[in-house]
Amino acid sequence: MGKGRGADNRQKWGVVMNLRQKSSRYGATVLFMTGIAAVMLIAAAVAAGFEPEFEIWLAIALVISLILHARAGFALSRAQQEIEMLRGLIQKFQPHSKKNKNPPELKFSAAGNVDSEDAAMLDRVKDAIENDRIDLYLQPIVSLPQRKQRFYEAFSRLRNENGTVLKPSDYLEAAERANRIGLIDNMILLRAVQALRQLGPQSQHYRIFCNISPATIFDEEFFVRFTDYLDANNDLAQRLVFEFTYPAVEIMNETVQKNLDSIARRGYAFSVDHVRRFDLNWRALREKNFRFVKASSAMLLNENSGDDAARARVKAFKDRLRENDIDLIVEKVELEAHMPEILALGIDFGQGELFGAPRPASFYVTPDIELAAAS
Repeated sequence: MGKGRGADNRQKWGVVMNLRQKSSRYGATVLFMTGIAAVMLIAAAVAAGFEPEFEIWLAIALVISLILHARAGFALSRAQQEIEMLRGLIQKFQPHSKKNKNPPELKFSAAGNVDSEDAAMLDRVKDAIENDRIDLYLQPIVSLPQRKQRFYEAFSRLRNENGTVLKPSDYLEAAERANRIGLIDNMILLRAVQALRQLGPQSQHYRIFCNISPATIFDEEFFVRFTDYLDANNDLAQRLVFEFTYPAVEIMNETVQKNLDSIARRGYAFSVDHVRRFDLNWRALREKNFRFVKASSAMLLNENSGDDAARARVKAFKDRLRENDIDLIVEKVELEAHMPEILALGIDFGQGELFGAPRPASFYVTPDIELAAAS
């Protein structure tokens, strides 16, 4: 039964893609012929040696129309692709309940029935996503010692209908219990990428770190659409870094590793955080296109204040990263008093409240109003 529904969904998606491709080709043909007609009108006017002002202005109008339609077409195509992906996810999003005997099949262990409180929280999450009440927050990652903003980490915040922010701890716990964390991750990830595109030209000078859970690449149906989306927006490859926790990296199976390689081949780099030890296989991670490692200031400072063996481990850790061309970011930096010791370690990048708290994206980067309207 589940396989039949999956086949139907794939068939419907194929029909949508086929119709969209036909429509796109038809529109491109019309626009191309319009451009040819405009050029011929201008050429005819010049060759005739007279100045038919109406024909010339008509030709110019056609050329301008061609440019505007082409630009709008690209924007609408990307927006339509995002809408289709979100629609597919939202249709799958139905909280577990005692009355729901056939919940959507997920690639996770089965979850028990969810109580009414969790079901209500998941309904609020679904409502926020459907009504585009997802805000993009950014936190700067700075170069040291200059403290110049070089990267940002992206966070998403969901809002209730009355404008209050849903606490991630509340809805993530409910989602975990309901086995819906993957669907929420996918929806929020897509919205974060969409919001990134709507930022101003200044954002093109920065890389944005976007957290991604294994659930996202475990979901084969979403993953296929997501990689299609990445292909259609390949300009993001140098602007996005997908970040995983190290525990998530450790449990990735062969299928997930294959999907990860697929994203890396498209030019996207990865980051790993929540590192708890120094003696990891950094060469293997670099081969998978992990370019950044985040270690907490507490971990680094505690180790560096230990005995000679502990300090040697910190030095060896930094040497291995440098040998494999992996940048180290010290995170959770909160106190100015810790900076002399952090700088003494020769770490290149820092992140934490000391350098800037997570704030709405517009606080750091001015949104591109024209692009946001077109999307």
